[in-house]
Amino acid sequence: MADTVKIAVDDNIVLGEAFTKSANEFKARAPGKSALVLGGTGESGSEVVKHLMASGAFDKVTVFARRPVEYTGPNAETLVYKPVNLEDTEQMKQDFAGHTHAFTCLGTTRAKSGKEGFYKVDHDYILNTAKACKAAEIEHYTICSTAGADKNSMFFYTKTKGEVDSEIQDMGFPRVSIFRPGMLMCDRKEARPTEKIFSYLMPALNFVVSNRLCVPTSTIGWVMAKNAFKKVDTSTVEIISNLDMVNAFKEGQQ
Repeated sequence: MADTVKIAVDDNIVLGEAFTKSANEFKARAPGKSALVLGGTGESGSEVVKHLMASGAFDKVTVFARRPVEYTGPNAETLVYKPVNLEDTEQMKQDFAGHTHAFTCLGTTRAKSGKEGFYKVDHDYILNTAKACKAAEIEHYTICSTAGADKNSMFFYTKTKGEVDSEIQDMGFPRVSIFRPGMLMCDRKEARPTEKIFSYLMPALNFVVSNRLCVPTSTIGWVMAKNAFKKVDTSTVEIISNLDMVNAFKEGQQ
């Protein structure tokens, strides 16, 4: 049996008055909403789960993952775990039905999965789940992409991410939010030597270039969750950069 992933909201989580106000207004304006999270056991995805749960804005948050999830924190009764087969689009259509919001943080690395494995997860699986979300009539589709994503890029990583972003924009969701963070600042469960070296250098470099290079995963979770609470009257596609995320979090703490 797969190891259980533990997700806990502790006293260190920072919401702020702006976040809480937005969540409460969203719940009052649009009661009965439910969210699904894909990639919710990863570094960024688990932060999304934490902030969605802490907000109390959704009647239900379903984490679709291969490994079981054990959550401790506020509103625990509203979290549901369901196993998922990312190749079974028809089953996902059924499982996703009834949800209104989707948050996708799926992803792997070439170092871990090889070139073909990376493309399968970061392209094929994400598009499989996006198609299932569209069939389930998801109102707001949110994805964590990457800085520099461009379908015409000469680099395999950013080209793959750009292809996915482009295809999702063309699917016709009522609202699409694409987040493009730089290097993730976090304590990874799986050590990546290169990222560990850069983690010591990035805070100083980030300061020099106005927070354009990297972002804490906790900030990603905060901004992706809060963005979902925003009132949008017309269909829209928005792309949120690394700097946008950092600034939004700073403004939300003032």
